[in-house]
Parts: sequence; C-alpha cells; structure tokens
Amino acid sequence: MMIADSDDLLTEILLWLPAKSLIKFKLVCKRWLSLISSHHFSRQHTLHHRRHYQRSTPEPSLLLCLAETSDYFYLQCNFHPDKWVPYHFCPTLIEPTIRSFSNGLFLLQCRNDENPLEDCYIYNPTTKLSRRILLRQDNKYRCVLGLNLAFDPLKSLHYKIICIWATTRRSSSLWRSRWRRCRVEVYESEISTWKLCGEPFLAPPYVHFDHGIYWEGGIHWRGIFFDLHESAIREHPGVMLPGDTRRENFIDHYVESNGYLHYIAHFREEKSVMVFELQNGYSQWLLRYHIDLERATGPVSVLSIIRRDSEEDSTLVLHEPSKIMAYKLQDRSVKEIINFTEEPFYQESCIQFASQSTFQFIETLAAA
Repeated sequence: MMIADSDDLLTEILLWLPAKSLIKFKLVCKRWLSLISSHHFSRQHTLHHRRHYQRSTPEPSLLLCLAETSDYFYLQCNFHPDKWVPYHFCPTLIEPTIRSFSNGLFLLQCRNDENPLEDCYIYNPTTKLSRRILLRQDNKYRCVLGLNLAFDPLKSLHYKIICIWATTRRSSSLWRSRWRRCRVEVYESEISTWKLCGEPFLAPPYVHFDHGIYWEGGIHWRGIFFDLHESAIREHPGVMLPGDTRRENFIDHYVESNGYLHYIAHFREEKSVMVFELQNGYSQWLLRYHIDLERATGPVSVLSIIRRDSEEDSTLVLHEPSKIMAYKLQDRSVKEIINFTEEPFYQESCIQFASQSTFQFIETLAAA
C-alpha cells in the first residue's frame, strides 16, 4: 500500500510537520488541501504539537509593525535573514489593528462604518483564517477600554476574550482624578457566549487595557492583572529597581516568552536594560538580566525577549537605525540579523519599530 492511498497514514506523517509547511502543502493536490483544511486535522495537529511542546519549546515568530505606514513584517526567531518578509493580512479584513495576541492567535479590530464599536475578529496569522465576534452593547458601560485574548494550546483548544468596559460619564471627583469606573466581560469560545465577571472596579489612569499579556491564568497590564479563575482584579508586587538607578526617562513593557512573564525597563540615557521575571505566586519581580548597551552608536529600541529551554540560546531582540539585532543574554554577544538599508521604507538615523508594535507568537493550525 502506498502512502498516497491511505488518508490515515498520510495524516500520521503530516501531523509531524510545522504549521507553516502544511499551508504550502495544501497546493500539492485537492486531496491534500481537503485533508489539511479540515477542522478534524486542525484539531489533531494542535493536540499533537501540544504534547510535543510539553517536552521542548516551540520556535516563536515575530510580527513587527512599521511605525510610518502600519505595514507588517514577519521574522522567524531562528533569525535567518531569508525569514524577514512582508506580511499581509487576509484582504477581506478592512484596516485591521492588532488589539491583543496570545500564543498562536491574534485579536483584531477592523473598521466598520455601520458599527461605531468596529468589528472584532479572532485571527490566525499562520492560516490567515478569522472569525467575527460581536461585542454586546450596554446603556451604562459604552466605552471599550481594551480587548484582550487568552489562549494556550498546551492547556485548551478554546480561547477567551476579556473586554474592559468603562462608563462614558464620571462623577466630578473621578473626573478630576482621571480614574475610570469599569467592569469586565468575558467571551468563551467553547460556548460562544459573553458573560459578566466579577464586580465593577475603579481603574487607575496609568493602565492601558490593550495588549494585555496572558500568563498563568491571568491577563496582565501595568501593575495589575485580571485573574480569570477568580474573576477579580489583582495587583502585581512592586518592581524594586536597584538603589542607584535613575527613575526618569525610561520605557517599560511586559513580554511573555516560553512560560515566563518579563518586565523590561529600558533606560535610554544610561543605555542599559533591566529584565525582571515575575515569580510563581506573584511573590516578587526578580531581576534576571542587566544589559549594558554602551556599544550602541545611536538610538536603540528593545523589541522583545526570546526565552528558550537552554539559557545560552535566550535572546534580546534589539533595533537600531537600519537593522535588527540579536543579543545573546548569556555570552552578551550581538549579531546583526536584518539590515534594511536598501528597503524603500528605510529612514536614516530613525527608530522605525517599537516594542508596543512587536508581537510574538507560535505558528499553529488552531481554529479561530
């Protein structure tokens, strides 16, 4: 019996291939297209790699948004120059904006002239398949402060959307303090239903509720997180910077990689970066890495951190004018991986990519 004659045998072989390769193999013939495109195969492939990922870390990819034009570029994190290519969303999505991301899925909002809330989509950047999710409107809580996605194929094939609503009117005392009265609503893909979670709460003005990071059963923003198990807003422990650190003029953001939640503080004037790691149980932020960027000749942007099973392979992704670089955290070596001086979008001496528009994900066939 030949492999080509047996769907079961062919499926067993295809299950071992990465998602990106399977997208190309859809072009082999109609039979392969039908098999790979089926919901059953997608589920099998996700479950198969879920078991495999429990033994080794999946290779992540990055999607970077160009500040001037909102064009996107795809970079595979083995950092091979050939893997730097333009990325185009499915053409049926109108002016997509990434509001959140979690492992292999993105949460997009797209322009809709008939709906002031815009359209919300779950989107798989590997398969380019999407699913529209309708937001529920409320007479009191009308303003969407943030949409966030929780998806972990190692634990479940289903995802959740966490929507932060705020009232459009505030009392005089809240208006002066800029605090907002909010509530949380959660969409569960398993039952395709929105439900209110927890009690209304007051949100501090410094918290931006987009691009929350999903980690350990919670959506994390600056200083606070929403516990999905307890349906409650919790506070993070304070970040203790070393005593001699200047606390002004620095950029900070959260990054999740390989099961670790990081707080990255970039001190531009001192040309240094501190990477803290949140300990289990939310007990403290531990200073994991302190990086000296004195060798940089111009401005620097810290795009992301890639944690791997081996410490010697963990990498900080940096951007200087005209190039993307990989900084090995163990031996402190720096390697230029992308040089875009010859690209038409290149602007001399300018930072063109930023951390808040860099999205780390794993390639998956998981259904939106």
